[in-house]
Amino acid sequence: MADIYEAITKDHDKARDLMKQIMDTTNRAAKKREELFETFKLDMWSHNKIEEALFYEPLRGAKETRGDAMEAVNEHHVAGGLLEELDVMPKDSEAWIGKFTVLKELLEHHMEEEENEIFSDARKVIAKDRAEELGDKFQSRKRVVVPALTPEA
Repeated sequence: MADIYEAITKDHDKARDLMKQIMDTTNRAAKKREELFETFKLDMWSHNKIEEALFYEPLRGAKETRGDAMEAVNEHHVAGGLLEELDVMPKDSEAWIGKFTVLKELLEHHMEEEENEIFSDARKVIAKDRAEELGDKFQSRKRVVVPALTPEA
């Protein structure tokens, strides 16, 4: 069983891998880029919503972590806006890859800050047994939400 920190980090690793795969595509591989982006978009949307509900909600309630939680949720909102813009843009353009690069840099900063700073502060607020419960909930919600959002072929 993974605790909330391991569950989030595992999701981050998947996002990092998908971002690398997307960045490795060329404008001529628009179909492949579109498929990868669709997976990435659904994963990020569900990750952010579930993370906000399970991880950041208790952090917002504690004085010592409230500021970091608010900043992280705002970063989620910025990332969500970029995901929406990218979703409707032609995937075979320099403008698309430029905007995706901005999103990638934002998310890399966000994930690094979470893993290297916020997690250590969160451990002071979220008890170990609660972190394990939240990790289980995070994973079970991901298993339900992502398939529910995936368009049928």
